[in-house]
Amino acid sequence: MLTVHDALAGDAAPSGLAELVQACTAHDGHAPFEEHTLLTLDGGRQVPHARVALTASGRLAGCALLSEGIDGWVVEAAVHPGLRGRGLGRQLLGEVGEHVASHGGGLVRAWVHGHGAAAQALADTAGARVDRRLLVLERPLVDLPADRCQEGTLLRRLDTTDDGDRDAWLALSNAAFTGHPDNGKWTRADLDWRLDAAWTDARRFPVVIDAFGLAAGVWTKSEPGRTVGELYVVAVHPRAQGRRLGRVVVTAALRDLHAAGCHHAVLYVDATNTAALALYTWAGFTTGVEHRCLAAHVSGNANANANANANDYDQERQLRPAPQPRPAPTADPHPQRPVALDQA
Repeated sequence: MLTVHDALAGDAAPSGLAELVQACTAHDGHAPFEEHTLLTLDGGRQVPHARVALTASGRLAGCALLSEGIDGWVVEAAVHPGLRGRGLGRQLLGEVGEHVASHGGGLVRAWVHGHGAAAQALADTAGARVDRRLLVLERPLVDLPADRCQEGTLLRRLDTTDDGDRDAWLALSNAAFTGHPDNGKWTRADLDWRLDAAWTDARRFPVVIDAFGLAAGVWTKSEPGRTVGELYVVAVHPRAQGRRLGRVVVTAALRDLHAAGCHHAVLYVDATNTAALALYTWAGFTTGVEHRCLAAHVSGNANANANANANDYDQERQLRPAPQPRPAPTADPHPQRPVALDQA
């Protein structure tokens, strides 16, 4: 059974969503949703415009979370590993297409985490194009690279208890990520709750200071009890680029994670960010997983304002695949993760 729900601030997440995320993560090796999407689990921040839930035998079999972006819509979807290959992903996207059309249509971007053959086949059917490629880079924390501060600069750790340091980091990050779809317009509130999260430790937040202030830094992320640490945000101020400060802070961050007991490091980077990729190759990272953002246009329903449930939408059928029989799941699912990008 499929249900569509317009989510409001404070609404509870669909029952079983946490278990669905856990099952997908255990099976796929990565979470089905990005950090900002996972934040909606508590019903508090950045609540999606709509949630599409698919249930089987009373349990959540799949879910799509739809939100309004700057120039269109963004959707992420997950199907329980035990129920894949039955057309449930197609059903979810079909309902997403209906919802978008009934709300005026527009460009829809869908994140596919760990892009594979099945996802590509669905994208081809929907007539979607690749809008963005996000690489997950990784390396073991052995044989670490070395670099040192240049004369006139100072390497220290960010003081997260100091408002001045918090403001300086926010200014640095927004300057480094100007125009970036995820990181370019953070507010102090966006920053504060992440700095106060359990996975942020100021002892593992190296920054470089030059004559003008904060010039570069790496915000690391490590979940309590895990041995994989993340270079969550790597930022170099535009005025300081080309001075190899990225090497200094990345080296320091890797050593901080190693000292904290982590065995591996990961990071996320846009496939088009050649400067950052050169830095990370120098630092010993290799590509582990690729996520893709697919985009397609959904035509608005001409009668959307008069009748949100009208069916004469999407005449070009660019997102929604051709109608398919909806198989009834026969098996019960048994449920068992801000991404920050960088300019260095």
